Amino acid sequence: MKPRVLLGMSGGVDSSVAAMILQEKGYEVTGISFRFFGNDTESEQQFNDARQLAKKLKISHSIVDLRQEFYQKIITYFIDEYKAGRTPFPCAKCNPEMKFSAFEKYAEINSCDFISTGHYAQIKQMNDKSFIYKGVDPDKDQSFFLWGLNSSLLQKLVLPLGEFTKTKIRRFAAEKGFLPLSVKKDSLGICFTDGTDYRDFLKSLGVFSEPGNFVNPKGEILGQHLGITNYTVGQRRGLGINLNFPVFVAEIRPDVNEIVLSEYQSLYRTKVRIKGVQFADIQEIKPDVIYNLKMHYRRGLTPCSLNILEEGRAEVHLLKPEAMIAKGQTAVFYDGARLVGGGFIEW
Repeated sequence: MKPRVLLGMSGGVDSSVAAMILQEKGYEVTGISFRFFGNDTESEQQFNDARQLAKKLKISHSIVDLRQEFYQKIITYFIDEYKAGRTPFPCAKCNPEMKFSAFEKYAEINSCDFISTGHYAQIKQMNDKSFIYKGVDPDKDQSFFLWGLNSSLLQKLVLPLGEFTKTKIRRFAAEKGFLPLSVKKDSLGICFTDGTDYRDFLKSLGVFSEPGNFVNPKGEILGQHLGITNYTVGQRRGLGINLNFPVFVAEIRPDVNEIVLSEYQSLYRTKVRIKGVQFADIQEIKPDVIYNLKMHYRRGLTPCSLNILEEGRAEVHLLKPEAMIAKGQTAVFYDGARLVGGGFIEW
């Protein structure tokens, strides 16, 4: 009997090729698409390619409507974080609490032993434990988004694209006779904002914030801002203020409705506190071990050490100062190519 795997299918080239690779590896594939946002017409158009591909590959496919739950868990979180002066990272919230939670539920319903996605990352074993490793394509590696998955889920997770580059995946689709799929554009940015600026998305939901003061680090008033939801830490453009020298958003203070502006050099820090930590093996985390920290998907790695604290928190000591550190974003840790874990930046 073939092992059964539940595959998330979006209709894009990645999940579609993942289905073909899984079949070639001997899995019995069941496809599933989750409606997390959009109206009925948009959702039908979005998943039509997934439906048609499933038909060609002779695999079962279903669409599950989770829009109400997604709004309550992810979009509400997105709104609340901006209102609290933090910069949310919805993928890090959605993957463990929404997407992969749904995968586990529907894998059981469909009697599937494994779950799979089109992420560019790998699952490998070390000391009888499953860990996520970076994908071989450095430009497409998506391990950064998966730090919140727990160890029991990793035992069931199959990531068939991690050993391929994006170029090879597109070529694979073309060689299998799916030429339109092979040139289909990737989706970019926050999925539910449909490519619009997050500020416009918040306004479309009726989310506004009151104007307040720009201040310098000494608390001296420099001008007036348009509301804290319009700004993120590290922002320089669009401040609407001219001080004859460049300034950046250094801190957002929602309690007093102030935004602190400062010169770039004052943004550097050597210590970060994180919360909501998730480590693949927390027993391995020792304060004398050096890990590599990644705080932005498109930025490099920073060496650091970790101290585990109480209540799911940890203190991160950076071996070299880093700027542009925003509350609410994620801190993700690596040991070489192996994903160690991560957490949300608290301060």
